[in-house]
Amino acid sequence: ENITKCEDWFWKAFKNGVFYGGNNLIRYYNNGDEDIVAPQPEKAADIDRIGAEYGYPNYQFDYALDLQKEKRYEEAIFWLNKALEHGEIKACYSLGLNYELGRGVEKDPARAAEFYAMGLDNHSDSPLCRNRLGALYYDGVGVPQDYDKAYQLLKWAYDDSKSTWGLYMLAECCAYGRGTEQNYAMARSYLDALDWESKYVNYLRGYLYARGLGGPEDIAKGVAFLQKAGDLPEAKEELKNYKKTFFGGKWVRRQ
Repeated sequence: ENITKCEDWFWKAFKNGVFYGGNNLIRYYNNGDEDIVAPQPEKAADIDRIGAEYGYPNYQFDYALDLQKEKRYEEAIFWLNKALEHGEIKACYSLGLNYELGRGVEKDPARAAEFYAMGLDNHSDSPLCRNRLGALYYDGVGVPQDYDKAYQLLKWAYDDSKSTWGLYMLAECCAYGRGTEQNYAMARSYLDALDWESKYVNYLRGYLYARGLGGPEDIAKGVAFLQKAGDLPEAKEELKNYKKTFFGGKWVRRQ
């Protein structure tokens, strides 16, 4: 009986403006109560929806994320907008991404940029907004191409979170002097910090190492990266500058 009353109290609190009553219910349903009440995770799974319908912004946001996992993007966008209307600024990133990718709505990178710009400051998804908006400025998609803004946003995101998502663009900015002074050493350091690769990453790393830009020359290492760039035309062209010696098979620059 006391357990039932406890559950009732949580529900009364939740319905009457105490949003953490929902957190208590989630714990109660997920964990049960020792040997008296068995866990009921199916009930816990519905708390986000109920909290969203009660008008709690944090539950509207969480329910929208639940819907996105199920690829129910149109419904998710509805609840993300509700959450944002009620001050849940974290919704900006998900809204922006849905508009950028055309999930549940017509693809609209300009609208995506507006949402990312709203979400730049002071919440857990801020670095994600900075990265995505920086990339739009870098490529000139949905906004005018602006390397200065791109560099500032991407560097802000990296300095704040150490996310490697935008590091390749930062490396290009430094290598080619886009939005910042040309700095080969910084470009190399950004590339070396990456935990992923692509043919473009491998080309730029190979170019810098083989030519000794921003650090010691290492033609063998540079060529290895250039070869990993596959069929990228600029990588193939750069490889023409190097050859192996007849004796010893050492990579050297062609004269």
